[in-house]
Amino acid sequence: MSRFLLNLFMEDFTPTQILDITRGYCEMARALNEYQVHHWLELSHEQQLDLNAYQNSLLNRSQDLQTHVARPAFTNAIDIATQILEATTEAQTSLTRIGDPVIALNVGAITVALAAYVARANLRGIQTALRELEDLVKA
Repeated sequence: MSRFLLNLFMEDFTPTQILDITRGYCEMARALNEYQVHHWLELSHEQQLDLNAYQNSLLNRSQDLQTHVARPAFTNAIDIATQILEATTEAQTSLTRIGDPVIALNVGAITVALAAYVARANLRGIQTALRELEDLVKA
């Protein structure tokens, strides 16, 4: 199929999907902050900085979607939005039970990667990040 025809079938996220996804990013940033506070003494200075960067990045991706700086489109936006919401919710709740800071940092990093792939509408990257997040939150 030509690139032109493929673009005809691309769908933007609906305003409700954007709101839900951006809310998920903000909640994940909050969960990372709460993790940081509860595990403050266990975290190195570099890990503290990493967590701050993850929080900032998620908030920036949220703002990009809300202000339409990023306008990702997919052939099946409903399914993609649902997968993103489920993954960010699971990542967020997993931080309450993860005791190992390295695993928590990886959950944060992969969530940030997921948000970046969403902003670029990189389906392969999204699928990879979703698989990696699923593996991590099961630990």
